[in-house]
Amino acid sequence: MPPPVTAGWSELFTGRNGWRALALTGGVALHAVNVHIVTTVLPSVVREIGGLDWYAWSTTLFVVGSILGATLSVRLLAMLGPRGACLAALAVFTAGSMGCALAPAMHWMLAGRTVQGLGGGMLAALSYALIQRVFAPRLWPRAVALVSGMWGVATLCGPAVGGLFAEAGHWRWAFWFLLPVAAAQALLVLVQLRPGAGVRHARPETMPRIPALQIGLLAASVLAIAASGLLSELAWQAVGVVLGLAVGVVATRVDRRATVRLLPTGAYVLGAPLGAIYASVALLLIGTTTEIF
Repeated sequence: MPPPVTAGWSELFTGRNGWRALALTGGVALHAVNVHIVTTVLPSVVREIGGLDWYAWSTTLFVVGSILGATLSVRLLAMLGPRGACLAALAVFTAGSMGCALAPAMHWMLAGRTVQGLGGGMLAALSYALIQRVFAPRLWPRAVALVSGMWGVATLCGPAVGGLFAEAGHWRWAFWFLLPVAAAQALLVLVQLRPGAGVRHARPETMPRIPALQIGLLAASVLAIAASGLLSELAWQAVGVVLGLAVGVVATRVDRRATVRLLPTGAYVLGAPLGAIYASVALLLIGTTTEIF
């Protein structure tokens, strides 16, 4: 029996595969870089438009939007196909970025960040989902590694880019900067993910079901933990965190018994509880950064 055919990195980066890899990694990179850019410029945003009490909610609502966008991506892909789904996600992300750039007050900024998270979550999820449709099976492991590596690249580049805008005193341009990048990504998607280029789009007979209850519980868990930061008494803050974690545990138990699952099977053992604890700690740490103003 001949040994299985393995692919090298050169095959992934050359010819049509290279352009398609760029089309998929660009979506994740756009979403991930945006996370770090906004984190860097947010103190400048608060100094200009106010809203210090809602500082942490810029991240919280972005995360909730990302969760919702990622879970809705499967329905979007089934309805519109690879190219249409990616273009729709880019349109949502662009609309959110424009809302943030034009924000006259913090509540406007929070709305824009929620829409940004929705579009970014769709982009990130679609980038992974399309690997099997775009590449030959022998390229799948390297393609997954490449797409995942964009988060590391964003960690290095995002703060630097955001710092340039913050240092120049033009935080709004940090959001306007994302628009031409999104436009270039849309052009790449239009060309490389079109049906005529051989990208498969098998339209299902029935639309995929969305685990709405689990999504709602997970979002409520994050929001409850974040809302506890708005309370003045430490005891009530602790109650909010415990409530949020409890809702997160309920979400995992509901998901375990559901016919349409949100989390992989292994997540029920350690992943989900640890993930909830990590999220709560991260949100509380974000909340403490308000003391720097």
